Amino acid sequence: MPNLTLHPSAARPEPGDLAQEVAQLETLLAERRAELSALQEEFRAFKARYTQTVGSKLAELAELEREIREAERRVLGVEVEEAADEPAAAQTNTPPGKTTLRKLFWSVARLFHPDHAAGEQEARRRHAIMAEASRAYREGDVDSLHTLLGDEQLQFYCAAPDAGDDLADLAARLVNLKEELRTVEFGLKRIRQDRLYRLKLAADEAAAEGRDALAAEAARVARQIVKARNRLAHLS
Repeated sequence: MPNLTLHPSAARPEPGDLAQEVAQLETLLAERRAELSALQEEFRAFKARYTQTVGSKLAELAELEREIREAERRVLGVEVEEAADEPAAAQTNTPPGKTTLRKLFWSVARLFHPDHAAGEQEARRRHAIMAEASRAYREGDVDSLHTLLGDEQLQFYCAAPDAGDDLADLAARLVNLKEELRTVEFGLKRIRQDRLYRLKLAADEAAAEGRDALAAEAARVARQIVKARNRLAHLS
């Protein structure tokens, strides 16, 4: 992302400089939006194929395994709580790194909270920054919170309550563009880190080699279903 590094002794940026950065960010945002849209469409198509080819078989296998557990408990004459089958980590409601995330959010709030504004324009800019911080906190987006803390340009504008109208408008536009860009890039990151998306990449590689990875996975699950049915029949 284009970035204007400011130092404590630096003069206020000229409107022309900000206008150029706004134009650069608008171009970058349009590219990222197109990239996200294409990625979402590809991922939707893959998920539909995955559900049709493999997902239904996995659901059938999961139901058979549940019936097997119940049958085993009846044979053994014991009652086992469902929660005992789950890993301890799955029973906690506290996501990893929640404390760190909260500390980062409050660091941003101490720096940019609207209560520290010297005027209405500055308060609006601070509200925009805190809206982005709140979004990042909700989604566990640690990178965006770190970026907000380290963005000297945002700090500069929050400390300059008497900026001219043109400069203030450009500054507000710049903040909004950065917020939108971070949201789009987080969407890209979230898809690419998805377990099913990584499976899609593996399936694409297999297809390039002339193999159908989903069909092979469906066949593997089908064999497990046969074994599970046989197991259940022996327990009945």
